[in-house]
Amino acid sequence: MRIYLEAIEKQENIEEEGEELDFIRLDATDKDEQEVLDDLKSLLNPTKHYIIRKHYCKHDEGSPCEVEILEEV
Repeated sequence: MRIYLEAIEKQENIEEEGEELDFIRLDATDKDEQEVLDDLKSLLNPTKHYIIRKHYCKHDEGSPCEVEILEEV
């Protein structure tokens, strides 16, 4: 199973139709989760709001992924 930490820009930030939301995904598999989280946060635009989540990717095992919301910033 792969584990990712992801930041997804909140929909409320989009002003124009067709504008894309920011999405950042870092691989946290077999890594210190706090370090990966710190790295992820350092990449975020400070003028935007994000949902940070932990993504348990189970595609290799033939199962559906699971997502856990960690925080909103």
